[in-house]
Amino acid sequence: MSYLVLARKWRPQTFEDLIGQEPIARILKNAVTQNKVAHAYIFSGPRGVGKTTTARILAKALNCLSGPTPEPCGKCQTCTAVADGSSIDVSEIDGASNTGVDNIRDLRERVRYAPSGGKYKVYIIDEAHMLSTSAFNALLKTLEEPPSHVIFVLATTDPKKIPPTVLSRCQHLPFRRISGQKIKERLKFISHADGIKATDSALEMIARAADGSMRDSLTILDQIASFSEDITESEIKDLLGITDIETLARLTSAVIEGDGKAIINIIAGLTDSGTDLKAFTKDLLQFIRNLLIAKIAGETEEIIDLSEQESNAIDTLKDKAPEEHMAVMLSELIKAEPGVRSAFYPRIALEMTLIKLSMLSHLKSISEALKIVGRSDPLRRPASGGHQSAAGNPENKTHGSKVKKQESGSDKSEEQKTVSIEKASIHPFTHSPIQEIWNSAIKKIDETNHPLASKLEEGVVSFIDDRIKIVFNGGLSVHAESVKENLPLIKKLIHDLSGRNIAVQIETAKPKSVSKKDLKEDALNNPIVKEALELFEGRIVDVIPLNNKSGGDNV
Repeated sequence: MSYLVLARKWRPQTFEDLIGQEPIARILKNAVTQNKVAHAYIFSGPRGVGKTTTARILAKALNCLSGPTPEPCGKCQTCTAVADGSSIDVSEIDGASNTGVDNIRDLRERVRYAPSGGKYKVYIIDEAHMLSTSAFNALLKTLEEPPSHVIFVLATTDPKKIPPTVLSRCQHLPFRRISGQKIKERLKFISHADGIKATDSALEMIARAADGSMRDSLTILDQIASFSEDITESEIKDLLGITDIETLARLTSAVIEGDGKAIINIIAGLTDSGTDLKAFTKDLLQFIRNLLIAKIAGETEEIIDLSEQESNAIDTLKDKAPEEHMAVMLSELIKAEPGVRSAFYPRIALEMTLIKLSMLSHLKSISEALKIVGRSDPLRRPASGGHQSAAGNPENKTHGSKVKKQESGSDKSEEQKTVSIEKASIHPFTHSPIQEIWNSAIKKIDETNHPLASKLEEGVVSFIDDRIKIVFNGGLSVHAESVKENLPLIKKLIHDLSGRNIAVQIETAKPKSVSKKDLKEDALNNPIVKEALELFEGRIVDVIPLNNKSGGDNV
């Protein structure tokens, strides 16, 4: 007897044998039990997930000699005929080969006749979406009101191509991809039953390569079993060019950490081992996608299907970079994948893509950059008196003054500070501009009362004739009361310096409320921003309002 491939040998024969389609199996079992089987079904889903197999099981359940029953015996003449494809009452029609109206007319003639052996005639149309529009229209009336002994099952991998008029006449049961874990468990069971030796990691790689298709996984296992009696991870990598999780994790780590040398070495190793870089790019893309999902969602069991090895690798990597970094990596890799796939030199295309992505590790977010350069307030000016010393510490001068006073044994009280201010030189700036007088006054105040000088510098100062106006905006308005208490002292010092009566006015103002929409428009109209966007082909993702002493907001 000729060899029977695993995909046919282990084809499910009952609803209980269906893997990964438990909800659909339950619906059909209940329909048979309650005698509520619909006259037409549409089974849609990816290849190799059990659509045609389920249709055959339904046919056996309806025509079994002990049925209709949700558990066909599988031993009677009807069940065995359906299983081996020789049943007269169960017709499997290839939709791709019978696309015309004439084929459907012939079908409409045949459905009139009663079943010869079973209770129902079941018509299974594979790849139903390949039927022409005219063929669908010819089938509509029969599909809506078939004879009571006829059941239609339309199987398709592309339900969007099924006309709505047909969909509305059928019960639609969508089949889903089978999880990698369930495929692995099934492969393990079949391997043990057939005496095939395979490691767990090898079965995991086969399940990943099958991409949710049970039939594909069995085909791969069949192929590998012919290649080696003892199936290991290395055999699968050699035969299928699949990349192991460890290599994906090492390369992803190198990209995140900006290690260009490691990236080049890893890709060189893959090339030397004969790995298909086009397929590898897809695996890397999927791995980084899983990494991002795990970073965002945390618990991923219901979202993504991970093996134990991949889950451990992702747990190690997910704290190495923020979500934004991973999202940009994934986005750029998605854009680059078609280029790698079609490139004459895929190695160079992949190397350049990953090296460019590795440079993200040296970049900072806008908020981090602002913290680094100290731009919490874009209009903040350095102290008028030049508080910053050569060492770069704005407090050094103040601390140095205090140390000097302690060494001289002098510990001035507030009254002595006041006297010190009052002893300033008489009228040294009589004819000077008012702004120069103010700057000199700030220097004198800072020498004896640094906190007061700092508060004065936080305000927005304007000079109008012989009047100095100081405005404290937003949260800085808390300084206004403290400054007002020292206002007589400030006025007297200014008078002693200038010999003129200069008014000093203290005010507070609420910050002007500006919407993010307005800020974004202002940014887009800014010539520097425009040039940056054109240069880097960028876009404005967000605007960050910052405190502005002029009463508004900046970005």
